Amino acid sequence: KIGKSQKYTLSVDVEGGKLVVLKKQKDSQEDWNTFTHDKIRQLIKSQRVQNKLGIVFEKEKDKTQRKDFVFVSARKREAFCQLLQLMKNKHSHQDEPDMISIFIGTWNMGSVPPPKSITSWFTSKGLGKTLDEVTMAIPHDIYVFGTQENSLGDKEWVDFLRTVLKDFTEVEYRPVAMQSLWNIKVVVLVKPEHENRISHVSTSSVKTGIANTLGNKGAVGVSFMFNGTSFGFVTSHLTSGNEKTARRNQNYLDILRLLSLGDKQLSSFDISLRFTHLFWFGDLNYRLDMDIQEILNYISRKELEPLLKVELLNLEKEKHKVFLRFGEEEITFPPTYRYERGSRDTYVWHKQKPTGVRTNVPSWCDRILWKSYPETHVNCNAYGCTDDIVTSDHSPVFGSFEVGVTSQFVSKKGLSKSSEQAYIEFESIEAIVKTSSRTKFFIEFYSTCLEEFKKSFENDSQSSDNINFLKVQWSSRQLPTLKPILSEIEYLQDQHLLLTVKSLDGYESYGECVIALKSMIGSTAQQFLTYLSHRGEETGNIRGSMKVRVPTERLGTRERLY
Repeated sequence: KIGKSQKYTLSVDVEGGKLVVLKKQKDSQEDWNTFTHDKIRQLIKSQRVQNKLGIVFEKEKDKTQRKDFVFVSARKREAFCQLLQLMKNKHSHQDEPDMISIFIGTWNMGSVPPPKSITSWFTSKGLGKTLDEVTMAIPHDIYVFGTQENSLGDKEWVDFLRTVLKDFTEVEYRPVAMQSLWNIKVVVLVKPEHENRISHVSTSSVKTGIANTLGNKGAVGVSFMFNGTSFGFVTSHLTSGNEKTARRNQNYLDILRLLSLGDKQLSSFDISLRFTHLFWFGDLNYRLDMDIQEILNYISRKELEPLLKVELLNLEKEKHKVFLRFGEEEITFPPTYRYERGSRDTYVWHKQKPTGVRTNVPSWCDRILWKSYPETHVNCNAYGCTDDIVTSDHSPVFGSFEVGVTSQFVSKKGLSKSSEQAYIEFESIEAIVKTSSRTKFFIEFYSTCLEEFKKSFENDSQSSDNINFLKVQWSSRQLPTLKPILSEIEYLQDQHLLLTVKSLDGYESYGECVIALKSMIGSTAQQFLTYLSHRGEETGNIRGSMKVRVPTERLGTRERLY
């Protein structure tokens, strides 16, 4: 017996493969329900209330019911989840995946309906880095479509995508989320067998149009958990025009700051740190900084290298102005904008506007970037554009990814006793923060492996060699010892700590970062060094010495794919 409230006692029969929910009635009567392992579809751990758990039960065919239970503490909730997973694993024949494939597509549809066949987009077929014939035929676990200037209604578009997918995969993909802002849309579809692995779905949008109100530009996003791994997907349509680089940069920073996705407890962190894996794609509208005739000559000779050197998203990224530390696969396909509609033979660079003729040089406007936590697995297998979808002045862009995911971890050893607790200990931390203030600072530590966030004391020493920077140091006495909810090495290897450095005089953050526990495990202290960022800008760095002590009986690990 683990969960107990005024009303319920939950008992897990691990050997028998069932859960008994006992309801206490007023006059000492008891009412109970028994659920066999196959009727328990999903456990949803509340992020806001650390001791609350939603259990999704299957009633009759395809009908489910969710019941919420509040436990005495987060640890009790975790212990119950462990027992329940243990029971399910013992009786289930289905293994949890540790790798999934994700398709990401972005397409500015040019305000006209799509052609009947768009299979080349879904199968990563065309120019650039494409999938081979065999891989092409394997359906992805998750499909994510970002579109701009999409004139179809939301339902019409989702139905269209599901039909196209069904035609070539013979799978009825399930919609996880759809979010739109005017004609910018994002749709997430998953294989039916993954439906119960997905929880905490949230959606959001941000307007960045003229004066941030007129809705022709902006972003939409979706986030969710897949078992133990968090995902974020953002599609955006940034300001157009050759000379608007600074405004595009500002659009990006506004979206980063204002898009409200993921775990609400992580409000100190922008969306680039809230997810194990974040994918950002769309018509980002960055242009080439070169004369039109030169560009056309290079394209006709299929020489992309000189063009990529003057590609403004790459240049702004190198200056750390946007997409700080995001990855992008090498571009080996021609610019995807601006084509003459009806074929892909000609780029058109004059555009009649009410304000006169505007020059649009051929550019890689449509992109897919990503940012993942350190020491996680993400691999891009395809990045290119189609060459046979010609209804719009943009070509659709595709990306295919292989991504590591963690299961709802279950200990083989049963539940840990207090003598077997793992500890995360810090010997010292030193941060260099961008500030001319000379106030004191403290650190907050966040992680899904902790019951609640923890704070350090204020730093015990600081110095400055440069008026704009401050070196701040904490010794072990100032730093908390963290106790993870579970102590198994295999669980801890997948965990990450988020740190934010805050000032005492306004509790404002001066920089955030993420540290992977994987390489910190061991009996001796390990060094870490990483950069701090705040609101999309690099604001300093942080280094320290720490160790993750794991009790010896918790050291077993299993083989995995990555």
